[in-house]
Amino acid sequence: MVKNETRYIIRPTGESSVAVQVFRSGLMARRKHVLFLQQYSGEVGYDSENPENSRVQLVFDALSMVCRDQWLKPKKRQSFLTFVQKEILAADEHETITFTSNRIQRISSTRFQLEGSLNFRGSAKPVVFEVVVIQNGKDRLEIDGTARLRMSDYGIGWPSAFFGLVGTKDEVVLRFLLWPERTAAAVPKKTLAV
Repeated sequence: MVKNETRYIIRPTGESSVAVQVFRSGLMARRKHVLFLQQYSGEVGYDSENPENSRVQLVFDALSMVCRDQWLKPKKRQSFLTFVQKEILAADEHETITFTSNRIQRISSTRFQLEGSLNFRGSAKPVVFEVVVIQNGKDRLEIDGTARLRMSDYGIGWPSAFFGLVGTKDEVVLRFLLWPERTAAAVPKKTLAV
């Protein structure tokens, strides 16, 4: 733990979201699938005086993924989600996706490059998030981050056509909006009573 570090807990809230955007190719290039990870946890060790010394760790539950694409009929939407969970994420064998930071570079007072390792399907690869961090009072942070990933880097190839539709691109976008709370603030009040 860094000297000036304040610990913040990451967990789902009504305001937060973690989404993976999968872009279509060919005739459907203007369409995209948006998959949401609903269950996740993590921790931020934030140094407000020297944000470059901060650290982030996240764990996502791969089986908590949902697809809300309204442009797909419910059966196709469920088939697509099942395909992603079983074939792309291999969620039955690899239930979690993890991210651990190893370097933070300041771009401006609130903008940073967050570098780290993203591990899913048992394969860890480097990834860079462009993030905006805003201190929201003394007990809360707002973290908005985006990274672009290539599935082929993980040895995964999307099918060229899926259920008779046009295929998907290799690059996907991982985007999150998180509201970490200070450790003491994140503990429900009833558990503090003795």
